[in-house]
Amino acid sequence: MNDKVKDALVRLEQGIESLLDTEQWKRYLMFQSRFHSYSFHNTLLIFIQKPDATMVAGFQQWKEMERFVRKGERGISILAPMFHTKIEDEAPPGVEETALGEEAKRKILYGFRPVYVWDVTQTDGEPIPTVDVPVIMDGHTGWYESLRQACPFPLCEVHEMESGALGSFNHRTRSIEIVETLPEAQKAKVLIHEWAHGLLHSLAARPERETRELEAESTAFVVASALGFDTADYSFGYIVGWRGEEAVQTLKACGTRIQKAADTILSTLQLEPSVKKEAV
Repeated sequence: MNDKVKDALVRLEQGIESLLDTEQWKRYLMFQSRFHSYSFHNTLLIFIQKPDATMVAGFQQWKEMERFVRKGERGISILAPMFHTKIEDEAPPGVEETALGEEAKRKILYGFRPVYVWDVTQTDGEPIPTVDVPVIMDGHTGWYESLRQACPFPLCEVHEMESGALGSFNHRTRSIEIVETLPEAQKAKVLIHEWAHGLLHSLAARPERETRELEAESTAFVVASALGFDTADYSFGYIVGWRGEEAVQTLKACGTRIQKAADTILSTLQLEPSVKKEAV
């Protein structure tokens, strides 16, 4: 294994251990809201090396946007997957008979290599396109209706819930309920949380309750941060008491799932200017 890859993996393990602190976890999630399309591991590597980064890209990508990395700026090391192409003797399952006789190709991951990206603050050149995000005032926001329309799960507003909760996801009907009397901004937050449950959890595959809630609340925090919501009321007490190697492995799995769920929701809303990523 390449020494630089080994160093990156060591940094990752140390970084994940540091996230067992609730405040550090919250800082990381705030950071991830700016890099939701990058993998959990690469987002954490960027966070460790340049915690003030806001938008990163490779040297060539910046050049294509008519921005140029300043001389002497140090690159941020992340990991890019390496694949080799395997040619199948016969078409893989699900491919029609007409494809037989042609080369059926399949990409197989065999390792990682270090690549470098630079933050926008390390470059000069043409302005970056921006996306207007509605400002939240007096508990109202235009995001609730946008989220409701984008959400793939049926949503029903109810007068109250027997459990006293503000919202819920029904795994049997695959639908969401939200208390109708909530302020619009809070409805939006609850909807994101329940949407995350729908993406992450099912009756067939349900981790422990504290893990489920950590994943859903963390996903909601990332999305809410990206949309410009006040996130001061989010808390992650579930992590308190998590220690040791088992906790690190659990958080690593959660981190990957949270990143994918947040990216799914935010990509549905199509918020960002398009920046092609070298590695994710």
